[in-house]
Amino acid sequence: MGPSRIIELIELRGGVVATIRKAIDVLRREGVSGVGHRLRALTSPPLLFDIPKFDGNKEPFVSIIVPNYNHAAYLEQRLDTILAQTYQHFELILLDDCSTDGSLEILRRYEQAHPDKIRLVVNDENSGGGYRQWAKGMSLARGDLIWIAESDDWSGPEFLESLIPAFEDESIMLAYTNSAFMDAEGKSVIWSTPEYLNDVDRRLWTKPFQRAAHELVRKGWATKNLVPNVSGAVFRNPGRASALLSGDWSRATICGDWLFYLERIRGGGVAYRPEMLNFYRVHDASTAQGTYARDVYYKEHEQVARFALEHYDVPPDFVDRQEANLRAHWQRFRSEEPVSKLKDCYDPAKLTAAGTERTPNILMAGFAFAAGGGETFPIFLANLLKAKGYAVTFLSCECLPREEGVRSLLSPDIPVVTQVNKLADIVREFGIDIIHSHHGWVDSTVLRGVSRRSPVKTVVSMHGMYELMEPIDQDALVPRLFSRSSALVFTSQKNLGPFERLGLADSPKIIGIPNALPAVPITPVDRSQLGIPADAFLLCLVSRALPEKGWAEAIEAVERARAKSGRDIRLLLIGEGPEFDRLSPPGSVGDFVQLLGFRKNLRDYFAASDLGFLPSRFKGESFPLTLIDCLAAGTPFLVSNVGEARLMLDAGGELAGQTFDLDDWRLPVEEMADIISSLAARGPDYARMKAATARAYSKFDPDVMVSRYMDVYDRIMRGEDPRAPSMAAAAE
Repeated sequence: MGPSRIIELIELRGGVVATIRKAIDVLRREGVSGVGHRLRALTSPPLLFDIPKFDGNKEPFVSIIVPNYNHAAYLEQRLDTILAQTYQHFELILLDDCSTDGSLEILRRYEQAHPDKIRLVVNDENSGGGYRQWAKGMSLARGDLIWIAESDDWSGPEFLESLIPAFEDESIMLAYTNSAFMDAEGKSVIWSTPEYLNDVDRRLWTKPFQRAAHELVRKGWATKNLVPNVSGAVFRNPGRASALLSGDWSRATICGDWLFYLERIRGGGVAYRPEMLNFYRVHDASTAQGTYARDVYYKEHEQVARFALEHYDVPPDFVDRQEANLRAHWQRFRSEEPVSKLKDCYDPAKLTAAGTERTPNILMAGFAFAAGGGETFPIFLANLLKAKGYAVTFLSCECLPREEGVRSLLSPDIPVVTQVNKLADIVREFGIDIIHSHHGWVDSTVLRGVSRRSPVKTVVSMHGMYELMEPIDQDALVPRLFSRSSALVFTSQKNLGPFERLGLADSPKIIGIPNALPAVPITPVDRSQLGIPADAFLLCLVSRALPEKGWAEAIEAVERARAKSGRDIRLLLIGEGPEFDRLSPPGSVGDFVQLLGFRKNLRDYFAASDLGFLPSRFKGESFPLTLIDCLAAGTPFLVSNVGEARLMLDAGGELAGQTFDLDDWRLPVEEMADIISSLAARGPDYARMKAATARAYSKFDPDVMVSRYMDVYDRIMRGEDPRAPSMAAAAE
């Protein structure tokens, strides 16, 4: 073990004094062998071992969108250069906006020649704007990535192949290549991307790079559009349900592409290739020509400036520099009008006011893309915040093997970083204002990785870990965590134990916010596909497959209930982990049990079941999210009386299920069997429970929860007490 590892372990323990105290405490209680065991456990990495490197999707599916309006003269070259791409894993969506020049005949000919690749969509009436066609194409796109290939441009055959590898980095939201600005005949190069952006940086665009978007916006993207032609760019599909598709950019006339890029890249990174592989035709019919003399050109620059000020930490002189550029354009293209009239279109005073309420950039820090409430909750919260307009970057510490089903829960709008050892660099380059962590190990990593002198704020959501620590470990970590954090959020009163013991629980930093989950469509799983009779009484247990989650006891309780009642009672076990592995071999469980492994659509399984089940003896159980999923499906829940389970089931005096007490953290299998046997009769008690599920579920409003978190963020960014009056009430 090297010196750096020793120093890291001492820092993690809270310093030299705390480490010595811990060693003495273990020696007194467990002897020399106990100290040796702890040293071995510490010096062998307990988290990042044998984790295969995630390779990503080597061949992402690309949706290529060609929006066309009266470009018949250029269509064949455009489409031929797309079909000749060396990267062929794509679909081609052709859009025609009521052309009158014979374009439609050409587009139909290509669709008929390549029906496996091409879809043609023709508007009944003109959309009135090219950006609306971009949005329409994205709403039809099925690909992981999108390339908007304008109908009068063309590309080199290696265009896609050169950009696709950039997206193996999950933080990259957009990649683009050097574009040549060509004359109308497509024979002469007028200028290229490096020349066009020479005033921003003379060397940057002469070589490949990957940069954080926030860094590029600060460097110049807020002042000048750094992607001069959309045909030279590929970006991640924001998803058909994304609010981005109906944003202000789609209604713009001139700067819609610029606004779109600034929104699409938020929280992520951008890649660039210097090879000249995109060719942008400058001609009299180009939509970019003839715009500098119009008011809308200057008004939309003000719109871009306002967006940058509201969402990026741009330099203080940004507005002055952009105004100077616009003044020069005005004097060149509107020389007959006094430059003082520019203020009617671009008003620096209004922009200064707009920059006072910037939305903070959030780094949502999770343990891993793995099953479990503490692992999936930050994903759901990140999605909700993104939908509310926040820039969210997701940090996955990759401390467990990645479960792709869990990874897919994160919105495609949200970039992902995994370099936890470069946390300080991520915070600086991505312009992070708030780190929000959700796991004790991650909380400690943030403490180590970010200097106390850093202006970044930290928020911690506690998911039942700190109360499981030994008091001496709490003494070492909790005060440091409390001191560095701007807010600490609890969901269960039991989370406050360590803070109460240390006299910290009354601080306004400690905030109670109940968990909630986003609403999703529910389609009950067809029981017949699982081989389960319609009249069987079906229990569904969803959890990490740990012994403490009671899988073995659940099987035993259901088996006894079947014997007691004589009814056909079945059990679904959903989740992965050691218990799943132990019980999976043939013959390990009775035929009344089905092990399904990981499932993404949990509510569909709960909706097909008669009873949710969580016989947990896990001491960290606080606010089980699986209970919320079950209530959302209208199914009663049977659960150990741990954490806030009983309060969660409460529906104004009625319970939407039933709880049972543990016996010194042991599960009462016989009592569980009696309850299941009784409920399997589907009598009046069961009917009352089922009727109460909707009222119980109504307490878990995701909009209320995310609004409370947003209020915490806004308050700590303003340097105020993070506990609003409503939150103070929730904490008492």
